Amino acid sequence: PPPPGPPKSPKWLWIAAGVAVLLVVGLVIALVIVTSSTRETTVVAPLPPLSETTSAPRATTSIPTTTTSPLPTTSGAPTSPTSPTVPGGATSPTGTDTVVYNVSGDGRAINITYVDTGGVMQTEFNVMLPWSKEVSLPSPARASASVAVVNVGQDVTCDVTVNGTQVRERTGRGLTICTGAG
Repeated sequence: PPPPGPPKSPKWLWIAAGVAVLLVVGLVIALVIVTSSTRETTVVAPLPPLSETTSAPRATTSIPTTTTSPLPTTSGAPTSPTSPTVPGGATSPTGTDTVVYNVSGDGRAINITYVDTGGVMQTEFNVMLPWSKEVSLPSPARASASVAVVNVGQDVTCDVTVNGTQVRERTGRGLTICTGAG
């Protein structure tokens, strides 16, 4: 009798191997499609909040009111030199200071947390850069003004301006914090 031939591989094993290869190829194609479509996403900047437009007129109207009030009074002569210095960084006679937070950089920040009007912490997520916010804080605002930026991979620069005078500027990545004091 002839010698027995080599053992045959079972047919089901070949079918399972073919299905596994097709599955791996399909997953690689799906991964390429998902990755390439993510890169082509168009980023649109969020609309600015309405509070920015209402804050600017408030600061503009309070400055002319203060400069005209001390002029008619005779006892106000010693205080007149301090009132016009509001744009230069002194405390406003109204008891509030105008604070402007600025964050510059490329792309988006994961979140930006800042002290809002009334001393309340606010957080904005997925923020398009550059970003700016104007708020009114109780005097002295330098003690309470603060903005913190969380981002990944790219440098950002934050700064805090109180009554037109820049009091802090920092550049960093990851977590970048700018405070008015210290």
